[in-house]
Parts: sequence; C-alpha cells; structure tokens
Amino acid sequence: MAKLYIFTKKGRSEYNLVDHNVIGRHPKNRIKIFEAGISKVHCLIASEAEQGFSIRDLGSRNGTYVNDTRIKGKTYLKDGDDIRMGSTRCLFREEMEVRKIKWIEEDEEAIKRQILHKVPPEQLNKFFPQTNIIDEEMLRADYERLRISFELQRDIGFDLHVDFILGRVLDRAFEVLDFDQGVVLLLDPEGEFAVHAYKTKDLDKELTISSTLADLVADDGQGVVLMNPNHSASREAPDFIETPVKATLAVPIRDEHELQGVIILNRWAAYNPYSENDLNLLSNVANKTAMFIRNSQIAKSVTRESLDRERFRRLLSPEMAEMAVAGQLPVDMDGRQHNATLLMANIIDFKTLTDGLAADALIAFLNGHFERLIDRVFHHEGMVDKCMGDRLLAVWGVPRSHEDDPFRAVTAAVEMQKMMEAINEQRQKEEQPLLEIGIGVATGTVVAGSIGARRTRQYAILGDTVNTVQAVCASARSEQVLICEKTFKAVRKQFDIDEAHTLQMRDGAVKCFEIIGAQEGRPQQPWSYLG
Repeated sequence: MAKLYIFTKKGRSEYNLVDHNVIGRHPKNRIKIFEAGISKVHCLIASEAEQGFSIRDLGSRNGTYVNDTRIKGKTYLKDGDDIRMGSTRCLFREEMEVRKIKWIEEDEEAIKRQILHKVPPEQLNKFFPQTNIIDEEMLRADYERLRISFELQRDIGFDLHVDFILGRVLDRAFEVLDFDQGVVLLLDPEGEFAVHAYKTKDLDKELTISSTLADLVADDGQGVVLMNPNHSASREAPDFIETPVKATLAVPIRDEHELQGVIILNRWAAYNPYSENDLNLLSNVANKTAMFIRNSQIAKSVTRESLDRERFRRLLSPEMAEMAVAGQLPVDMDGRQHNATLLMANIIDFKTLTDGLAADALIAFLNGHFERLIDRVFHHEGMVDKCMGDRLLAVWGVPRSHEDDPFRAVTAAVEMQKMMEAINEQRQKEEQPLLEIGIGVATGTVVAGSIGARRTRQYAILGDTVNTVQAVCASARSEQVLICEKTFKAVRKQFDIDEAHTLQMRDGAVKCFEIIGAQEGRPQQPWSYLG
C-alpha cells in the first residue's frame, strides 16, 4: 500500500493512493489541496504496475518538485520521497499492510546471551579525545558521526513533522549501516510501542519486531548488537521462533528528559554482523533523532499556544487572553448557561455612508471603526462575540464574570458614544458625512459554547437575550444608548435614565430605557482618553 502524507499549516492529512490520483485545487480532483500556489490540476501520481508509482506535472504554473528538484516528464517515486507543490510539502511512502507487521515475544535471557556488544548510556555518542586516537579507524569513526549529524540536520532542517523526520533518519542510517529491515518505534501516550517509520529491502517479507528486545533496550537504556537472534538453541524447544533475522542493532531514542522510543535494524546475512563501531554510529543517529523529536514537540507546543493566543485575542482583552492561554481563565467550549450582559452597536444608515467606497476602502473603514469600539470592550473586560457587517456584539459575564457586569457594559456604551462625538467633530471639519451609531444593552441568560463543524468551530453566544439586544439596538437612534429593564434595575443608581419606549416581541413586551448620563457624585470608570 502506498500513501501520500500532506503537510500544511492546518496540520497533516493522508491519502491511500489508487491507480490514478490527480492533485490540485479543483473540487473534482481525487486529492484536493486548497492553496494559492497550487494549480487547479497540478500533478498526477499514477500506479505503473511493477515499476511502482510515478509522478508527472500537468502543466502547473509553479511546477512540481521531488526532493527539491523540479520534475520534467514522468518521474518514478521511491519510499520517503519529498514532494513539494507551492508551499505544501508531501511525503510519499510505500507502506506495508498491517498484516505484514509481526510482533513477537521472546525469551529475554536468550536475547541477552546473543549480545555481542553493548554501550552504556554514559558512553554513547562520545567523540574520541585527540590523545586517544591511535589509528585511522578511530578517526574515520568520528568523521562518520560528524558527517551523519550534519547531513541529518541538512535534510531535516526545521521540519516539524515527526514521521517525515523519522523517514529521513532511516534513509541516512541505511547509507552507512546497510540493513534489510529497519524500524523506528515511538512510545504512545499509554506507554506502548508503535511503528512510526520503517525501511525494508523486500516488501513481501514480514516486518518482524521483537517487543521483548524493544522493552529490554528501553529499560536498560543501552544500545546492543545481537548475533543470530533465534533465541532458542534447539528447533524443538517450545519457545523457538523462526525468523529471517541473523544480526540486529538496537538503540534507545532518549534525550535528557525521557525515553522516546527505539531504533531496530535487522540483517538477514549471518556472515555480516554489526560491529561496535556500527553501534556507536546508530547511537549517534538516535541521539540526533531524540533532539529532532523534542524540537518538534516544543515547536508544536509553541505553535499551538500561539494559535490559542491569537484565537483568544480576537475575543478577549490581551490580559484575559494570556490568562486563557495559561489556563487561569477557563473557556468552556462545550456550552453552558450564563447570566450575561450584551452590548450591540450598529452603524446607522450604513449603506448611504459607505456608498461609492471601493472594497479596500470599505474594509479599512470598518476595521478602523471596530478597532475603536473593541478597545472600549476590552478596557472594561468584556468579550467580543462577533463583528457582523456594520454591527458589533460584545458580552460581559462570559467567560469571566464580575458583580458589576451591567455597569461595565453600559459604561463602555456611553464611552463609545462620547468617542463618536469627537470623531464626528473631525469628520464635519473635513466635510465628510457623520458616522452615527445606535447602541443597545440587554441583560439575561445566554448559552455560550463552541458551534460548528469540528474544523470550523467558533465560540458563540446564543439565547433569547441575543434577540433582545438586537431589537433594542435596532430601535436606538443616533447617539442613543438604550437598555432593557433588567439592565435598568442593575444600573439605575449609577446613571441618569429616562424611560424611552416599549418593544413588542414574539415572547412579550420589552421596556427600553435611555441612558442620559452618569449620576453626579457617583464613582465612575475614567474616560481618560476622552478628556
């Protein structure tokens, strides 16, 4: 079975390759990659019977690259080939079917009797001091370690995809150690070994993996060389296991923090055992592998944290966003009821105001407008639910609540209107049409949680209170801040308020009240930038 692993900014995807695989942006392609640098019909990967799979560019604008070389005409693919289209990286793998992977249990003491060489952890990957170099062979050994380290670093660079890294590791190991089957096992979260990369000369033979040997190397932390590992002296013995393996190299993948896995290389020729120098070379590869895996984990963690931070900063103030990323401010994505206060601000006569604006000018105008409003929301520790064309919806009480959330919301609304006064004074001087907004504030129960498909979920606010704030906002005139009755009861001692009108809604009447201003002598949040 052949697979194509595709690595994009959104993560990794994989496809089982069939006889005919067209790749590109067109929705009818078998493999669709939606990236600007990729043509609608970019390239074709096709099965060529006994010759394996080939790849051919289909006249794409930016070309198709295999192992960083732009292809011309048909190119045959090998296991582990790196394919690039635009900025998208792909990995071609000739994978064994699961039925061809055979795990075996063996006699641990019998394995130990077959050990020719072993190197304890404290001696692994050490270079010889100059004074200890007594012959050309020792110097060659050090050179090989340096060469492999350099070439691995060059091949892998800053790639973050572990399976790609491990495939390259086995390719480099094969060049200097020559094996018939090689496998990289990594520990899963449950502490069990799983195959993450392999390389074999014969796809028809089973990939035989000794779980006993893997556990022994992992527990002892020592690299070992085994000779003729058929681990019973007699074919008649009940624990005798027939395998084609005649020589084995096995080393742990470990950094200073923890064990990550094991590399096992097998040969089928009894006359060609591995040497102690081979063991040192593979140990060097394993140590490099451990470093690459750790760097990948760190980079993914940083990337994930960065994405979380970016996501929360769209919703929360910078301070609250950092708290959410650090886990100090739980954001319940499953959906839960909250008592909250909602604010909606709407541009009045938006179509007339923006008529004739080019698309880029319109976007710039809206971005500048929302930036000013959102600043007031964040200043009073509210959350931005969404920007909808000419409207902004913000909420207090989710995910962080305060005893004075209604007061915070109304204060933010008043500040927004005062800010608009200053903006319109300037627009009037420039003979521009006035930018007028109406604001509604409503308090009540909402449901907050993650909504949408798995890959497109967004944190959202739902419930009757959303309908209420929409209706209140829609009835607000220019420069008005209208509030519902529940909000009125919560802030009537802090603000001068007049009764405005009553809205007839499907679930009953909603009384609206107008904020006139702050009551004299009441402590208020400073409107510092307003003067």
